[in-house]
Amino acid sequence: MIFDIDLDKFKRSLGLRELFLKTILPLKYPIILNIEPTNRCNLSCTFCPRKISKRKLADIQWIDFEKIAQEAADNGPIYKIFLQKDGEPLLHPKIVEMVQCLKSLNSARNVTIISNGTLLNGDLFTSLAKAGLNDIIISVDAVDARSYSELKGRDCYHTVKKNLEEAARIKNISGFKGPRIKARMVERKGHEIEKEVFSQIWSGIADSVDITPFHTWMNSVEDQRTYTSSIERYPCSLLWYTGIINADLSVSPCCIDYNCAGVIGSLEHSNFYSVWNGREFNNLRRNHLFSEYSNTRICGSCQYWLIKENLGKWFRRKYRIQKASGR
Repeated sequence: MIFDIDLDKFKRSLGLRELFLKTILPLKYPIILNIEPTNRCNLSCTFCPRKISKRKLADIQWIDFEKIAQEAADNGPIYKIFLQKDGEPLLHPKIVEMVQCLKSLNSARNVTIISNGTLLNGDLFTSLAKAGLNDIIISVDAVDARSYSELKGRDCYHTVKKNLEEAARIKNISGFKGPRIKARMVERKGHEIEKEVFSQIWSGIADSVDITPFHTWMNSVEDQRTYTSSIERYPCSLLWYTGIINADLSVSPCCIDYNCAGVIGSLEHSNFYSVWNGREFNNLRRNHLFSEYSNTRICGSCQYWLIKENLGKWFRRKYRIQKASGR
């Protein structure tokens, strides 16, 4: 299936994204898939829980990646594939080949990499562009070298800034249509004023500036959210349209399962279609529909649902559930 709508540009306040999802859910295969090339990383961000994760370091094996890409193609092309989860994807030695594989098979309409940008030199950017990468989101997160070092654990601000500026220059002079270059900053409490500075720095260099909400990775890092809410919790819509494949082939229910504590299956002896439509994943969705979040492995302490679509009432009507238990 082909999606001509850019979900990233939909304004949730207008209800357009929710309206689109209501026309396609439920799905036999997700429209968005996160494939983790590696969970290795070369930074140590203060708002990242990797330092307390018990996961073994791993790179996804090429033969396994090809199978995943082919399955997505057989069920798609799906809307988007993210090459990223807990690690720095540019550390994988075959990251360019991954993009080429997904594009040649037509696995997804959009292929996106989320990176810290430290390794994005001109040659690598050129290779990714020629491979057909649609988007590269660079998590800069800071407005100067001092705050970057404090936040990221390494003095790489000027390297990242230089890499992004060079990528933009190469794209401009080469005539590459892609990838779209997005400079990202996580909005943190006490640093709200930096949003405007960040936008001023990157407007005119990056194709777009992305200010994304902070979340606590299930209360594993200090809470620096700039938003609060007293609304009643609702089911997390990600469970119905987004899939997560870790580098070791385990399948997580969402992208913030940093410790793989919520794993609901593995592709080692199965395929993603079977896991997505399997009993364990459907039981997790059921727990959300009945507001039984504490009965799940990782959802009880999560706040990520707050920045996702509220389709709770619609889901319950769809599945003919009269009233959630609230337990």
